Order: sequence, then structure tokens, then C-alpha cells
Amino acid sequence: MVLLNSNELKYGELIKDFKLPNTNKANGQKEVFSNQDLNKDIVVVAFICNHCPYVVRIANNFSKLALKASATTNFVAISANDPDYREEDSPEKMSEFAKEYIFNFPYLFDESQEVAKDFGAVCTPDIFTYKKIDGEYKLVYHARFEDLEKAITELESLDEISFEQMVSAGCSIKWK
Repeated sequence: MVLLNSNELKYGELIKDFKLPNTNKANGQKEVFSNQDLNKDIVVVAFICNHCPYVVRIANNFSKLALKASATTNFVAISANDPDYREEDSPEKMSEFAKEYIFNFPYLFDESQEVAKDFGAVCTPDIFTYKKIDGEYKLVYHARFEDLEKAITELESLDEISFEQMVSAGCSIKWK
């Protein structure tokens, strides 16, 4: 396990298009979920996986925050890890992980890893937060989980974050 920091991104970049299978079938969630299904002013897209100790450390609190912020914020989790590298990252195990941590949001499988590359994701967890500004989702927060709740609270009334952001850090995405 190597600690890896995420890439620096340009704030204001538009959310990337995605359409991926949803491994979390809880609460009648859609079989396939896309950025077209987003319907809140704030969107959190988190690249995670099942086996990463950094993800496991935050999974319960991430799930609780998603529930707490569900009135204003769409949460989407995506795993781009190659399941041939770690069986724990297979779609079947992702479904079990979503149940274990009571995810009330889609947990998507990026088998081709193209979505992760489009976003510029490099580690797990790698958290991208967007705000709908002038009708488009623009990147306003790309940082660690520890300040995500504070960021969401600010974004409920502002279009930008007022505090310094610490880049995401975690295990590297397991590329094919």
C-alpha cells in the first residue's frame, strides 16, 4: 500500500459525462446511473474501492454524511479498480460493501476505467465535489473527506469554498 496524492485540477471544470452500471440495488436504485440522473445543486463523486484501508476508515462516516446531506447533495461512488488485481473490488463484492456500509447512493463500476481517467482520479478515496452554477455542474472542491461536510455546508449558500483544500490521498487506483 502506497499513499498517493490526487492530481491538482482546475476549479470550475465541468463534471465529466458518465453512464455506469450500479452495483447497489438497495432502495430500488437504477441499474445504470449517469450524470444525467443528477438532480441536486451539489454533487459529490467519490472514487473508492472496497479493499483500501483509507476508504474503509471513512466508509461509515461517508454513508452518514450522504444521508444527512441528501436534501441538497447527490452522492455517487465509483470503483475503477481492476477486480483481477483484487477480487474484493469485483461488482459482486461492491454490492456487499454498499449493503454493509448502508450506502443510500449509487455505487458504480467503471470496468473500462475511462470515467476515472476522464475525471483525473488517481487514488481511493478521490473526492470531486461540484456545484450547479449557471445551469452546469462545476468543480468547486477536490480534497480529502475530512473537510467534505464543511464544504457541503458552505456550498449550500455559496458557490465556492472559503478554506484551503488538502488534496485527496489514499491508495492508487489499480489500473489494468
